[in-house]
Amino acid sequence: MERLIFYITLITFIFLLFLYPIFIKWLKKRQFGQYIRKEGPDLHNYKQGTPTMGGILFILAIFFLSLLTYFIQKEDLFLIIGVASLLFGFIGFLDDYLSIKKKDSTGLTAIQKLLLQFLFSIVIVYLISIFNNHSTLKIPFTTKSLDLKFFYPLWGIIYLTGMSNATNLTDGIDGLSGGIYVISALFTALIAGINFNHIPLLILPVIAYLFYNIKPAKIFMGDTGSLALGGILGSLALYYSVELFTILTCFIFISEMFSVIIQVGSFKVRKKRVFLMAPIHHHFELKKWSEERIVLIFWTINILTGIVALGGVL
Repeated sequence: MERLIFYITLITFIFLLFLYPIFIKWLKKRQFGQYIRKEGPDLHNYKQGTPTMGGILFILAIFFLSLLTYFIQKEDLFLIIGVASLLFGFIGFLDDYLSIKKKDSTGLTAIQKLLLQFLFSIVIVYLISIFNNHSTLKIPFTTKSLDLKFFYPLWGIIYLTGMSNATNLTDGIDGLSGGIYVISALFTALIAGINFNHIPLLILPVIAYLFYNIKPAKIFMGDTGSLALGGILGSLALYYSVELFTILTCFIFISEMFSVIIQVGSFKVRKKRVFLMAPIHHHFELKKWSEERIVLIFWTINILTGIVALGGVL
């Protein structure tokens, strides 16, 4: 049965490779294009109108494969991942849809998005408490765990919300967020000890998308995809108590998020910016780094930190 899941995942991957060009044409016909943020680098203006919401296909694929794994093998984790992908994908879909409807880059307000993230994080944390109730965090490079006791649900909600925002913030350069997700999901899954035959269902649908998102991108995942990826990664880490490991396995995602926090905090307190622009990939763009160079270096860094994280499993 484990092999069956693997082969179905492989077939789904091949199917997506052929489906994405059709989906791209359909999005163009409907004029579902990306609106570029005015605050972003001028270098991105040429991307205006590139089809967006490409995350819909890989979310549906991960949802389908996750539920299939749950019903065939009774793996509770994949029910949670399936639900997380849909819930967080729904937030992103609303954001993208409203952006297209308004014909600018603003969809949901920051408060609306945050409230929905908190609400759906509560749902996921509750599901985890039903299927794998625990209150501990495994500490890398030791055999010890940190017990958060009754603070754990709050931690889970904050962590999941943060992770979905981190993946969302990273999605600003062709191939960056999707590639970092594949690397992060692979290392997090290995540390969690997931069956090898099940790991491909987390990453192959996104790799299919990357075939059309590597520069020059023919499609963007939109918030539909980027928020869902954070929900999936966060759910996986919470279920197996490996949140602290994701500091390394999701190093670029975490760094992108903290670059924004540092930038905003510094400007409010000191009236000075630390970076030319945040998230940090925009800083390097304004330093005249090419998108390809940024993506290659960021992917490499995340692979290296992922390897270090594997060494922390004792």
